[in-house]
Amino acid sequence: MKRIGLLLHIYQPPTQDRSVVERIDAECYRPVASLLARTGAKVTLNINYSLTEQLSKAGSTTLDDLSRAGGVEFTGSGAFHPLLPLIPEAEMDRQIALNTLGNERLLGPSYAPRGFFPPEMAVSPGVLGRLAALGFEWAVADDLPWVASGRDAPYDWVPSCRGLRVLLRSNFWSNRIAFHGGWGDEVAADIVRGLEAWAGTDADAYLIVAMDGETFGHHRRGGVETFLEPFLASFAQGGADVVLDTLSGIAGAFPARDAEVPPGSWSTTPEDIAAGKPWPLWDDPDCPDHAALRALLSHVLSSARASGSERVAALADRMLYSCPFWWASPGRRSPLQVRRGIQAILETALAVFELDGDRRFMDEVMSAAGRVPSMCAKDGN
Repeated sequence: MKRIGLLLHIYQPPTQDRSVVERIDAECYRPVASLLARTGAKVTLNINYSLTEQLSKAGSTTLDDLSRAGGVEFTGSGAFHPLLPLIPEAEMDRQIALNTLGNERLLGPSYAPRGFFPPEMAVSPGVLGRLAALGFEWAVADDLPWVASGRDAPYDWVPSCRGLRVLLRSNFWSNRIAFHGGWGDEVAADIVRGLEAWAGTDADAYLIVAMDGETFGHHRRGGVETFLEPFLASFAQGGADVVLDTLSGIAGAFPARDAEVPPGSWSTTPEDIAAGKPWPLWDDPDCPDHAALRALLSHVLSSARASGSERVAALADRMLYSCPFWWASPGRRSPLQVRRGIQAILETALAVFELDGDRRFMDEVMSAAGRVPSMCAKDGN
């Protein structure tokens, strides 16, 4: 039997404007959730608590539809979308726990994740080992770093790294869908033909495609109708030899073999790996914003956790989101978006200052913020 796994990841940063969230909800989240509830298709979905919370406050019907979509399998993740390999282990544990508790509260008993979606699919062996220790059965990662290490991507077995099954997303097919589109039923047929040519027509095999859910209806208008709906329908109408399955279903259907999974993300290129930059959009030694942002964040995080204040802790949780680093990267640079991240850090620092009145701390924070190049850059430069 051939099994195709589809994973959709939906997320908005905690600094997002409510009007933007409501617009994307109307264009994408509500239609996708309604489709999944109506069809019962077996789809794996990651929704970070950062978005779940905003949709709940907006009174959206999306969460109700997702909760009753019987084929949907939810994943665990970090609540406010931090890049897990780049934060302390204690913060990783906290983000995962916040995500689980918040989504359980807002999605109900349907939220019972067995697997894990690392934000940006950013992994390291240490992160994977920690996820295993926290009780997750599997995580998803991109296959490009694996292939760049000189190995063929598996199709009839699942790598097990530090005690955790790691399902490798097809970078080729996922990016073809995300960036090139097409009619969903035609792409589904192409995927099946490609998998049969790869594994043989009679062999058991699997392939996983994963992308931002916002691809359908938001980034690509009409994508729910022209791609996602016929893509799902093509498997519902197909023969028993090829099925759409959840990632937990795939993880349990194929044997595991011990194998080290290299660090990387779903945006990492072979050139990045050759340069020793597994997470270049968030940790690039050649990007001056990255180092300055991380120094500022670390300084404020240490004081926030030492404060013992729940209000300060909640602000610190939100400031760990990954987007400011992404927006500081070459080719994507938006000083305005970087400054939104800095504002979240400064709000946390101010809350610490209101507790202890340590002016020296605030002076240090303001000085560190001023050393982030995007603070002085013109937006768009």
